[in-house]
Amino acid sequence: MHLILNGINGRYLREIPDNWRTQTESVEAAVAYATEDRLLFRWCLDHDIPLTFWGRFDETVPVRLDILRLFHSRRSPNFVCKLVTHFHAKVIWWHGVGAYVGSANFTDAAWNKNIEAGCFFDEAEMIASGMDLQLRSFFSFVDQKSSPLSDELLQALEIRARELTRQASQDKDQAQHFLATTGVKQWPGLVTVPAREARERQKRTFLDEWFDTLQILRNIAATVTKDENRPGWIPPTVPAGAQADQFLAAYYYSQVIGEDGRSYYARLHEQNVANVGRALSAAITWWRELPEAPPPNVGQVLVEWVPFLKEMLSEDRILGLTADDFNRVCHRVWSIQDHARRVSNATVGLPGGSPHDRDVKTTALAEFLFSRRSQNGSSVLEMLHYVLYGGPADQVPERLWEAISTDAWKIEHLGISALGELVGWAMPDLFPPRNNRTSKALYALGYNVSFVGN
Repeated sequence: MHLILNGINGRYLREIPDNWRTQTESVEAAVAYATEDRLLFRWCLDHDIPLTFWGRFDETVPVRLDILRLFHSRRSPNFVCKLVTHFHAKVIWWHGVGAYVGSANFTDAAWNKNIEAGCFFDEAEMIASGMDLQLRSFFSFVDQKSSPLSDELLQALEIRARELTRQASQDKDQAQHFLATTGVKQWPGLVTVPAREARERQKRTFLDEWFDTLQILRNIAATVTKDENRPGWIPPTVPAGAQADQFLAAYYYSQVIGEDGRSYYARLHEQNVANVGRALSAAITWWRELPEAPPPNVGQVLVEWVPFLKEMLSEDRILGLTADDFNRVCHRVWSIQDHARRVSNATVGLPGGSPHDRDVKTTALAEFLFSRRSQNGSSVLEMLHYVLYGGPADQVPERLWEAISTDAWKIEHLGISALGELVGWAMPDLFPPRNNRTSKALYALGYNVSFVGN
C-alpha cells in the first residue's frame, strides 16, 4: 500500500499509468468529477486498454461535455461512460496492477496541484485482504444504479451546460426539475440501506453471477466431451469439468493472449458478443482438430494433475495433507501460481533483491498458507474441508462465499479465483474449475461474465 499525497510526499497518481501500461489489462474508474481527458481517458484510447467510467450526474454537469462527447462518439463496448446520481466516489482499478481509493477527481489540479489524499493497493494486497471482492461488489452496485450515456442524455446535458454558461446560478426549483430528467434512474442513495442488507445484496449478486457462469461452464463441458468434439489425445474418462477448463485455458493462451503477451479478451468480446454460439463453435472446431495437447501443459493437467488433485482434495484425504502434500497441490493450481508471482517476497518470507522464479514463489506461498489460521482458528485445510464437505454439495457456493467474505473463515492470500479452482478440481463433475483465466476466456468468446479476481 502506498499513500498518494501529491507534493506532500512526492507520490502522484499519474505514476500508475506512467509506469504500468504494459501490465494493465483493463480499467474501471468510478470518479465523480472529470474535466481533464488526458489523465486516463485518452491514455486508455492511445494504448488500446478497455475502460469503463462511471461519472456523477447532477445539475452542475460534473463531467465536462467534451469528455462525454469523446465517449459518445466512440460507441465502443471497450470505451464506456455511464452516469450516476448520489455519487461522490474516487476509485480507479487498473486490472492487473492495483487500485486507487482516495479524494482525487479527474482534474489537472487533483492529479498535480491540490492537497489530495488516497491509497494505492497493488493486486496482491487486494487479494490478501479481500478488497478485490469488495471492489467488484462496489462496481457492480454502481453499475446497477447508473445510466448509459445515450443520445438523449447527452443532449440534455448539452442544454444544461449552455444554461450554466448564461447564468451564474440556478434557482432550486429549476435544478430539481433538471434532476428529474427522463432517462436517468432515480434512487434515494445509500442512507436507507442497513449494513446487513448491503451484505446480503453482495452475497446475492455473487451467487447469481456464480450460478449463471456455472451453467455456462456445464453447457460447455457437455459439448466438448461429446465423442465428435473430444480430441483423440484426451481419454474419455477425464471428468467433463476438467475438459471444459483445459479447453478454455488452451483457447485463452492460443487465441486471447497476443504475441506481445497482452490479453485481448475485451477486443474479442466486442467481436463475438453478437454471436456467441458462432464463436464457441469455431473454438470447439479448433480444439477437436488439435493433433496433440497444446502448450503450456494441457495434456499433463488432464492426464496427471486431475486425478492427483481429486484424490488429494477428497473428503477422506484433505484434512491429513502434510505441508509437502499441500505444496504439491498448490503447484498444480494455476490461480495460486499466478498469485504467488504477485506477492511480495517479504510477505512469504523470501529475501529481497533478485526476483525469484515461479516455483520458488509458489512454494513460499504454499508454506505461508499452510501456516495461517482464520479467525475461528481453522487451518487452510480445515477451511477447505468446510467449503467442500461442510454440508450438502449444492450449497458449496454459499460456503465458498463465507470463506471469501467473512473474517471467521477467510485465509489471507487465498482468494476467490484459487478457491473456485480448488472446488472444481475436488468436484469437477459438479463444479467445473473456475478462475480469472476462465472468466477472461468466456468473456473473449462473447459471454457477459464477471471476472472473479484471484
